[in-house]
Amino acid sequence: MTTASNQDIPRKVAASQGFHWVAAGFRLYRKTPLLLSAAFGVLFGVVMALGLIPVVGGSLSELASPLMVAGFMAAYRVLDGGGELELPNFLAGVTGPAIPLMAVGAVQLLGTLLIGKIMLGMGFDPQAIVAAAQSQKDPVEMQALLNQAMPAVFTGLLLFTPLIMATWFAPALILFGGARPATALGVSLKAVARNWAAMMVNGLTLGLLLILAALVPMLLGLLVAMPVLFGSLYASYQAIFAVWADEPAPSNVVSL
Repeated sequence: MTTASNQDIPRKVAASQGFHWVAAGFRLYRKTPLLLSAAFGVLFGVVMALGLIPVVGGSLSELASPLMVAGFMAAYRVLDGGGELELPNFLAGVTGPAIPLMAVGAVQLLGTLLIGKIMLGMGFDPQAIVAAAQSQKDPVEMQALLNQAMPAVFTGLLLFTPLIMATWFAPALILFGGARPATALGVSLKAVARNWAAMMVNGLTLGLLLILAALVPMLLGLLVAMPVLFGSLYASYQAIFAVWADEPAPSNVVSL
């Protein structure tokens, strides 16, 4: 049974758990790989199709992203409990707390737009950099463009980090714990900050996985890598928040 107190106090786990979460995600994925890959392909296609709608497409795509994440969290909860996975499980975000989840998407959207404006105001011009690279400009000019862009890039990374931290666990907190969007964002930020070492190991491992997946032609590798990433996210949520009150705390939990 899920309890509010467990949602409010994220656990601190060992750094090595970051790797084990990826392994756990892969084990869950192996239970029904074809369905998970197919579901990701369909849902990702829907999100991308929304992005093609003129004017509002990008916003709709951003709003829909947490719905897809919640669907995979629900699917992995079924698999983790020994149940049989069905396609409706992936729609848990749509049929459940859709509005709070879309509110998280709105925060992502507004945060991204704001950070983008700040970077542009600092002189970051991605179109100029791409055009210079394609035209094979003089290396000195290219280096000058990159030097001009670096302060904005570092500022963007600095600002994007807390945004990613706040939205990382938010869909699961809303779906499983019934948290309000603001609470979910705050608790997610706290959880990632408290477990920064494990999250860094997890991020590096997932990054390597995504790089390997990108080497597969036609992006087919992502049909495996992304479901594993969602499985890793589910495993990390379970470890950090211990959402089931009747489950003992993991043996690798570090006391706070």
